[in-house]
Parts: sequence; C-alpha cells; structure tokens
Amino acid sequence: MNIRILGYKDASQYKKIRLQALYNYPALFSSSYEHEKNYTIQEIEQRLRPQAEKFTLGVFEGERLIGIVAFVRETSAKLYHKGHIMGMYVVPEAREKGAARMMLEELFRLLRKNDGLEQIHLTVGSSNEQAIALYESLQFKQYAIEQKALKIDGIYYDELWMVKNL
Repeated sequence: MNIRILGYKDASQYKKIRLQALYNYPALFSSSYEHEKNYTIQEIEQRLRPQAEKFTLGVFEGERLIGIVAFVRETSAKLYHKGHIMGMYVVPEAREKGAARMMLEELFRLLRKNDGLEQIHLTVGSSNEQAIALYESLQFKQYAIEQKALKIDGIYYDELWMVKNL
C-alpha cells in the first residue's frame, strides 16, 4: 500500500470511492449520495487541488484507490490552531489490513510540519465502534456527543466529537 496526497488526476477514482461510501453508508457522512452524484469530474478536480489549508490523502493498492481522508484547517486567526479530519473511508474489502491507520499516521506526519497546528478534531457516528476504537488507539479523546446529529429517512443518528492534541 502507498499513500499520497490526491490531485486532479485522481478525480475519477475519488468520485467512485466517495459515491460508494455515501451510497452504502449514509449514516456515516453528513453529505449524501444524492447531493454528490451529480458533481462533474471538473468539480471533483477542483475539490482535490491541494492547498496549504486543505488536502485529501488516498491509500492505494497498486494503482487502485482503496481509502480516502480529507483534512481542513481553520483559517481564522482565533481558530488557526485547529484542523478537522473529514470523509474517512476505506473500501470494505481492504479493511482490517491497516489502511486507515496508515493513512492517519501519514496525515499526522504531514500535519506536524504545520506551524501552530495544535489540535485535530473529527466527528464519528456513535455506532461506528471500529472507527471509534481506531481513533482512540491514536490518542483521540471524546469531548462531546451530538444527539440527533444526522436525520436520514426520519431516523436520527448521534455523533461523537473527538480531538487529538499534536
């Protein structure tokens, strides 16, 4: 497995894996398949253009993208010490092979180079025990629970808010 920051050339593979995640696991993401399915490749290319304050990592098996995670840093002066992990997903057939941990460890390595970045925040579905265990093993701590964070087809889902100090 290799890990790298995704760019515009990865747009087609990114769109495929992102839509798979949203379609198969709607309760794990605040966005929806219906919202993102009509994004054009050009829009995805723009989304994937790495910037100083945001980028998306991908993990590959050979040439195939099998996992993604996005990072966005706060840009206002009072919040600049914080960043957020979003959209973490690994395809089912590649789980339990260490891909998610490897992506996060590479993300932390990259983020330690960012001056002034002190905290990394994320939210995770309260029923996603496997992800919660991974985050806790990487020293994320829960600091809140948002009840009824998502509402999908009349069903509510809670989210845990977690933070890791760098």
